[in-house]
Amino acid sequence: MLDAFRFFFTLWVSASLTFSSLFSPTVIDPPTEGLDFDVLQYPAEAVKTLEEWGVTEETLKSRADSDPELYIGSQGYDDINGVIISPYYTAKICDRDIPVYAATVFLGETQYGELHSYSEIYVDEGEDFSLNIELHSKEFKIKNALCLPESLYVEPLCKDGIMTASIKDFGIYTFLFNNASQKCAYTLFVKERVDEEAEIKAYQKQYGEENVFVVESGLLEIPYASFSQDNTVVYLKQGAYVLAQHQYDIMSEEDELRYADEGAAGLNSFGLTRFPFVNFYKCNNIKFVGRGVIDLSHLDRRERRGVVFTECKNVEVQGIKIVNSPEWSFISYLCENVKVKDVDIFGYKQNSDGFDICNSKGVTIERCFCRTGDDLFSVKALGAPEPAPTENITVTDCVGWGGKARCYGITGEVNMPIRNITFKDSAVICRDATWNNDRVASLAVIIELAEGSIDGVIFDNMEIFRDDGRAMACIVFTEEIGDMETVPIYNFTADNVVFKNIKYTAAMKSKFAAANDTNTINVTVENVTFGKCNSAEDSKRMFESDEFANVTYK
Repeated sequence: MLDAFRFFFTLWVSASLTFSSLFSPTVIDPPTEGLDFDVLQYPAEAVKTLEEWGVTEETLKSRADSDPELYIGSQGYDDINGVIISPYYTAKICDRDIPVYAATVFLGETQYGELHSYSEIYVDEGEDFSLNIELHSKEFKIKNALCLPESLYVEPLCKDGIMTASIKDFGIYTFLFNNASQKCAYTLFVKERVDEEAEIKAYQKQYGEENVFVVESGLLEIPYASFSQDNTVVYLKQGAYVLAQHQYDIMSEEDELRYADEGAAGLNSFGLTRFPFVNFYKCNNIKFVGRGVIDLSHLDRRERRGVVFTECKNVEVQGIKIVNSPEWSFISYLCENVKVKDVDIFGYKQNSDGFDICNSKGVTIERCFCRTGDDLFSVKALGAPEPAPTENITVTDCVGWGGKARCYGITGEVNMPIRNITFKDSAVICRDATWNNDRVASLAVIIELAEGSIDGVIFDNMEIFRDDGRAMACIVFTEEIGDMETVPIYNFTADNVVFKNIKYTAAMKSKFAAANDTNTINVTVENVTFGKCNSAEDSKRMFESDEFANVTYK
């Protein structure tokens, strides 16, 4: 069934692109005359070609294959960094050469690694602009191209093996080539330009020079960084490449328990014995901003977590990239008033979740990109020493690409109440993780540990270009549902779960299941479109539910 879906999906994309090129040819608008912009450029000592590293493309991609031995499949390597110069593309914007980089990701369809190429540019905010990107392939002929999310309304032109597209706004533009193949994808990040020196001086004036830590452009290799004071700014300048230093060889659960950092246990709320790579603990009024990258590629599985905030208030994180974390990439735990914007995460290692918002209040995640080796935009309620609900969380204007698990939603742990969660105006490029279609979906409310409850989860104005499994799910995953050992769940309630204004294509029916008559799930489906089917009756045919789920179709 899945092979048939993939075949007909590719056929449909090919026919659509051919029809469009014949009957609605793309017109490339002239760029804004004299447009001035900056480009993201990494230091040459940190980011090199595969040839300069002495690593072949196949060797690099093979490290992300689905090795059943987790500690092998997720181990670190010291012979190459996580970001390389793309072997696939060169690019120009308005006739100016711009760098093209690449990071390793995982493709569920092939169970193998791939390289995701990207560039980033900065344009002044407040002015209308039009820019043209020209992408040249080094390794294959570009026959056709598609820009996603479709709501951006960008139509590329492919001629003589070169792709050209007009960009007129800030955003995240991902291009798929040759009938929307998942291989060799390219993303252009268009962000607002800032005067870094002026911004740093303003922070120094506001917070005091001694409280503003600036990482200059260039390569910086450190074991970890930990902060536990209020009114702190950590600023990664454009081109700052912060590389995690490998310290502990971890190839088993015994190794995980063997190694510890002195003082780490008292400076986090997780009970970790090793510091996260960037750790903020019990801080108020914190900014972690800039245009730099954090690369954790050299670390072994669970050697460290990525960027972690615990028991912090009034946090702003903006502009950074996180690459190849060996465990959860970004964590907010027991935090209040957290704003995350323009943070992009690439990775492939198992358990390298993107954004995990846990037992926190008042969190906003905006205009972020995530393609990692587990869940992407995830809301949870873990255990805590005192009552600590997860509430008032908003994820908006984001883009996810899921090769191993779920893209947006409540994912697994509901050990305390979860309330008022909104995912809106966001997109899934592709999701091809199908290892258990009762546990994973693009838009998911999956309850696996359930001492709490759920009240108010809305998925609104979401688009899913391709899902090889279920597009949507609200499932109490327990022994009645799962085909694996699970924790029994009884007397659980998930109320006011809403899927509305969803446009999608998927291989399977979406599913709602409460598992047994002691559990309650109340779901509303409104204006959900599969292809051209979007009536209430059409929706019923595209969903399945067990006898215990209460579902309303509008």
